[in-house]
Amino acid sequence: MSSGSLLLLLGPDRPRKLQRLHELARELRVDPLDHHRLDGSTLSAAALLALCRQRPAASPVRLIVVDQAHRLDAAAVDALLAHAPVIAQSACVVLLVEAELGLRHALSRALQGAREHLATERFPGRSGPSAKPFALTDALGNREAGEALAALREQLVAGKDPLELLGLIAWQVNRWVTVKRLGEAGYSAERMCAATGLHPWQVQRVRAEVANRSLESLRQALERCWRLDADAKRSRNIPELAVEQLVVELSLAPLPVLPVSDTV
Repeated sequence: MSSGSLLLLLGPDRPRKLQRLHELARELRVDPLDHHRLDGSTLSAAALLALCRQRPAASPVRLIVVDQAHRLDAAAVDALLAHAPVIAQSACVVLLVEAELGLRHALSRALQGAREHLATERFPGRSGPSAKPFALTDALGNREAGEALAALREQLVAGKDPLELLGLIAWQVNRWVTVKRLGEAGYSAERMCAATGLHPWQVQRVRAEVANRSLESLRQALERCWRLDADAKRSRNIPELAVEQLVVELSLAPLPVLPVSDTV
């Protein structure tokens, strides 16, 4: 495709569409600073056009991905089409649509009458094995780097949003911090259950996961989670790479050196 254009990705196969976005980012040599993810349900025509008109910071073009593009209003769609030649000079706008478009939808009308401005690729659904929801957090708790990365990739292939996975990992690390802090404060397992709402078997499991992790290292890991999440939401990094980096860091974090008296 050209260095800047409007591209509509239609269909329910989200994993293949995410793969297509990776390919586009490589083809267009898009720096993370110029890679934007927007939500069509909250996006106005003015805000979308303002971003499209900005010159890229460190790339040939900006890659602007609009998720739930079927929720764009008619004004936003019409504005994109009307300004397509100008947008093409500085941006590639990708519209992700997984819902069925009604005949009266602005994008349906665009497909019928503005094909010179709007390229379309279709991604029909496909069957495949579902990813195990807690395989990722289980592997992180056991420091199994290979298993954790494999579980992460299964989740991404299944269509999980990288930001959602960052949130899942932050939730897990926050549980680690809470249980470790309560343990160092002298709480029994029963009091931990009362304070956290966890079941006894969950407390036992989390205590085993944090046994060889210091409270300070866990706090730093939680801060790291929030920082990566904030940077991803501000388009300062690529979410898929950020969550993969976090998984590696948490899996391979060095164990603290215990005193000799604690090892015998």
